[in-house]
Amino acid sequence: MAPDTRNHPNREGSFGYNQNDNPDHLVAAATQFFQAMVSDQFMAPRAPQAGCTLEQFSRPHPPTFDGRLNSLDAESWIERMEQIFEVLYYTDDQKAKYATYHLIDMANKWWKSTRALVQLELGEAVPISWEHFKKIFLDHFFPRTLQESRAHQFMDLTQGSMTVVQYAMTFMELSRFASYLIPDEEKKAEKFEHGLDRRIRERVRTLRIQSFT
Repeated sequence: MAPDTRNHPNREGSFGYNQNDNPDHLVAAATQFFQAMVSDQFMAPRAPQAGCTLEQFSRPHPPTFDGRLNSLDAESWIERMEQIFEVLYYTDDQKAKYATYHLIDMANKWWKSTRALVQLELGEAVPISWEHFKKIFLDHFFPRTLQESRAHQFMDLTQGSMTVVQYAMTFMELSRFASYLIPDEEKKAEKFEHGLDRRIRERVRTLRIQSFT
């Protein structure tokens, strides 16, 4: 007859079963395993993002900027570039490199000479960040004097011979240069209403509109 082992301890020190069969022990082991996974003990290190290629940047057809007075507005060019940057991942130094690739003619000549001075200041090994480039670019192509000039245009803006739609478009374009004059929707509506043709303004006033939107 086989010996009765029910009341004799086995090698693991238990009576008739392995401690690994203990439900509490299994739960504890599972918890420890998942905690280790969360803390990346069992995960391979992630490779850093390398950004996007110039080809990928060029797919949305970024506009060029030539630096002439009749060219695309400098601020609008910057805004378009930043719209493209939001679509895919770009490293900070890639932003400046890819954007300046689309400077042509006078703007390209300006950047070549300016970049040499900036790189001398930062050091050859230090990449030029997007924010650094943007400040230099706007200071040159969209100086404070021009911004103030457009703010004055907004202050004096009236509908005149424009249609209401044309007036509204001009109003929105110039309003960003004098946001301090229209701190909220009500003030914005008042300013817009004040510049309307007298006959239209009288009709609009009866509606008591308090929001430009």
